[in-house]
Amino acid sequence: MTGLKTAGGALAAALLLCSFAAPAAAAEPPVPAEPAADKNAVVVNGIRNPELKTYRVMAAGLDAFDDYHALAPTAPEVRFKLRARSGKPSTDMDSLAMRIAGDTISIPLPIAADHTFSLPRNEQAARENADLLLNKPKGGYRWQPDIHSVGVPEGMRRLGDLRLECKVLVATAKEEIGFWLTSMINTLLLTTDWCSHEKIQLSTAAEQRIATATLTHGELRVPLKLNSERTSYTPPLGNKAYPDDALIELRYEEPAT
Repeated sequence: MTGLKTAGGALAAALLLCSFAAPAAAAEPPVPAEPAADKNAVVVNGIRNPELKTYRVMAAGLDAFDDYHALAPTAPEVRFKLRARSGKPSTDMDSLAMRIAGDTISIPLPIAADHTFSLPRNEQAARENADLLLNKPKGGYRWQPDIHSVGVPEGMRRLGDLRLECKVLVATAKEEIGFWLTSMINTLLLTTDWCSHEKIQLSTAAEQRIATATLTHGELRVPLKLNSERTSYTPPLGNKAYPDDALIELRYEEPAT
């Protein structure tokens, strides 16, 4: 889930500081790492500032998943999906490897074929404020929560799943920006529930270019807005008129011949 639109410039600037699902680029040009022989091994020698996010920030997303699990009660877990930034070759995704690295710990995080990973609970990683390290230079990849309820048909997304993804995303943002800036944004929005605010819209990335995205519930069919590149759509996360069990039907463009 990426993308953010707000009505106020000051609010937009404040919210952008959290970076949401986009790690900031390294201040210095990265030095390429040697490829890892083992897919689950991580080679970080020579990479400047390779952190994806700190473990503490990502673990805040785990807490949010537990706190708001009622939005998607049949979803077994929250996974985190890695995506290449614009301009990165897609083949690089197949050589990604990751680990949790602290002062005394190093825990490999297997990356699945769909480029998702699961974050384990680990008290020592939290105490050491460990980092999540990729075997790639910082700034080339972003992440997003990935939550799927059991039984959702192929080509569809459940609205409650997307609402829970937003809760996870916002929880990590609040943990990253800290109490003071979080309080300022809460005051500007007049709520602590950023996902439900009418002036904030979070878009959801799709696996390929979208032809149409339609919210469906019973006889109801509501076309959803697509971004200009047709690579994401904007679900009505804060509109309580649509229940969590509403589905979003995605139809993709035909591949170019």
